[in-house]
Amino acid sequence: MKHSSLIIIPLAAMLFLVMAGCHHDSAVMQELSRIDSMVYHQQEKEALPLLQQINTEQLSKEERAYHSVLLAMAMYKNYLPFTSDSAINEAVGYYSSSGDDLKYLKALVAQGCVNEDMGNLEKAVDSYHQAEAMPLATDSMMIAYAKLRLGVLYQSQVVGTNTIALQKYQEAMPVFKALGDKHYELVCLTSIGGIYRNIDEKHDSAVVFMNDAIRLSQELGDDYHAFANRYALSEYYLVREQNYGLSKQYALQAISAGPDVIDHPRAHYRLASACLLLGQGDSAVYYLKQAPRATNARDSIVYYELMSELEHRYWKNEEKSKAYILQAHAMADSMTINGLNHRLLEVEKNYDVQVAVLNRVQSEARLNEALLLAALLALGLLAVTALVWRYKNQLKMRQNEVEMLKADLDGSLHSLQQMQARLDSQGQDDEGKARQSKELRAIISQQISAVHQLMEWSYQYDGDKFAAKFREMMTVPGVSDDSNYWSHLQSLVNELHDNVLVKAQEEAGGALTETELNLLALYCCGFSRTVIMVTMGYRSIGTVYNKKITIAKKLHVRDLDEFVRRHTA
Repeated sequence: MKHSSLIIIPLAAMLFLVMAGCHHDSAVMQELSRIDSMVYHQQEKEALPLLQQINTEQLSKEERAYHSVLLAMAMYKNYLPFTSDSAINEAVGYYSSSGDDLKYLKALVAQGCVNEDMGNLEKAVDSYHQAEAMPLATDSMMIAYAKLRLGVLYQSQVVGTNTIALQKYQEAMPVFKALGDKHYELVCLTSIGGIYRNIDEKHDSAVVFMNDAIRLSQELGDDYHAFANRYALSEYYLVREQNYGLSKQYALQAISAGPDVIDHPRAHYRLASACLLLGQGDSAVYYLKQAPRATNARDSIVYYELMSELEHRYWKNEEKSKAYILQAHAMADSMTINGLNHRLLEVEKNYDVQVAVLNRVQSEARLNEALLLAALLALGLLAVTALVWRYKNQLKMRQNEVEMLKADLDGSLHSLQQMQARLDSQGQDDEGKARQSKELRAIISQQISAVHQLMEWSYQYDGDKFAAKFREMMTVPGVSDDSNYWSHLQSLVNELHDNVLVKAQEEAGGALTETELNLLALYCCGFSRTVIMVTMGYRSIGTVYNKKITIAKKLHVRDLDEFVRRHTA
């Protein structure tokens, strides 16, 4: 009996310890679950100290993974910097095989946030893409948030990705709206309006989205987004529409938030520009004096452009006006060069990191060849995955470009038909003009046939084949080889628009080449990007944009639209 008691006592003690351990695990998970609802429901400030005071050394693997996800999101939402991604990577690895899809989704989003903050944008994009690929029923809010972050990352890249950014915002916004999350709905409205503002065919939609964003920001009391959209509309009406009254109205509303809320000198500069163009020079000087000091290169460029206009229009000092505009151009060129140097440094940094990783792998290989083989196989699989994702992404981007090209063909056809109508309406009294008009009509008929052919191919072939056919057409000699076409076209444009090309050459100080005059003539006729590209024999719409910027610089105007509207209205 005595021996039995001695056996029962340690067994009871062991049972008590096991039960106490289970209770501890359950209590920790319950606490983390409570903090979870705080992190993802706008209480991240209160959640962060609760997470920081937890001793992770005493946690189980499951608890540590959950804690890492919540801490990463709380730090990201509180704008705290990250120095390592090892904890969140460990959590993602744990949940990838745990069967808990909800926590795996949250871990992927948190991993994207950490990599985004550390500047590992490719890794961030990959994490967000994995998150958005999960079923919407897992957690529609988290998937919409992943799409939103993808939109922000793609929009931050300069070339070729705004189409994808727009797609992600458009996918995320209805989800946020259905969930009643007006804050993120406002972010999407502002972002979509910003992208549309830079697309000629979407200006009306941009205004609608930005006004909707202003109304929602007023409802939420969000001064930042109200300012951002009002400032964007002010700049739109000033530069694009040249509606200086509306530009002034929105700029006044933007700066009404006060310097304690928004300290943004460009809003004051745009307001001053609108007043100056309305003939209110004294007001322009007043708002310029009220502006905060320019603290970055972009603000400084706008400031120098404004000072150039003030010296020219208000103080009538042409020498100072030219000095300011030259200073603005020099700073803009410097920004471009610095941007290229920054990208070069980033490439060098990435190379250094790759070299360090390679050295470490080689060192490990010398210790254990089997581990090296496994690592190489893993790297190979990752590389194949990355190549497949990149290939699919490139296919989607090419398809989007083809769709934009198809949409532009209708505008091209309309422009050419309008040109035909103008020629038909011209008088035929002068024999030389009649001959020129006849030759132009013949060449424009050829162009219309080319556009019709492109439109037929756009419906006949899929994206890649249509793009190939389009490039094939670009290699065929066209009207750009016909000197008669250009001389006749320039004569016609000068006649229709009061010697606009002669005036352009005078304003450029004779710096415009014959090719630039030809492109300007097409632009004055209202031709779309595609028809200009076809006529000039270019193979990319981007070339048309670059040529327009060069001509605008020579004409000393902000953009070519400003010059054409002034001389062809």
